[in-house]
This record gives sequence, structure tokens and C-alpha cells, in this order.
Amino acid sequence: MTLQEIEQGFKIHEERFARIDAKIEEHEARFKRIEDNLVVQGEILNRIDQRLDHVTERLDGVTEVVRLNTNQLAVLQSAMTSLFQHTDAFIQGLDRGNGGNPPRGPQ
Repeated sequence: MTLQEIEQGFKIHEERFARIDAKIEEHEARFKRIEDNLVVQGEILNRIDQRLDHVTERLDGVTEVVRLNTNQLAVLQSAMTSLFQHTDAFIQGLDRGNGGNPPRGPQ
């Protein structure tokens, strides 16, 4: 092997190493962008998680209000039913005369 062939071999290897170095720099830049994107995505997911927790807490509060309103509505409905029953009994008592006064008819 001649000195010229050896020098040419070194030159070829230097060119290959230069291309490899360029590819490494290119990949490092890509990895840096990927890393930056992962940080941003992590922050976005963290914010979404916090908002979801907040919404869940608010939903729990709304659920409790609905439960309380449902109970209050049941009490109101029971009271209204009792009132209607008493009103019907009162009207029926007036119609029957309630045993004390004769029923009023057309005059």
C-alpha cells in the first residue's frame, strides 16, 4: 500500500466521520426538540389534570346540591299531597254538612 492510498483512505474516513458528526448533530437537535415537546406536553397534561380535578370537585358539589334539592322536593311533594288531602276532606265535610248543619243547597 502506498502513502497516497493511505492518505486517500484517511480522507475517505474523515469524510465519513464528518457525515457521521453531521448526522449526530442533526439527531441531537431532533432529540432536543422532542425533549422540549415532551416538557410542553407534560405541562399541558398537568394543567388538564388540575382542571379535571377542579371540575370533579365542582361536580361533587353540584351533585350534593341536587341530592339536597331532591330531598327538599320530596318533602314539598309530601306536604302538598297532605294539603290536598286535607282540602278534599274539608270540602267533602262541607258538602255533607259535617253532621252539625244541614248541607246547603240551592236557595
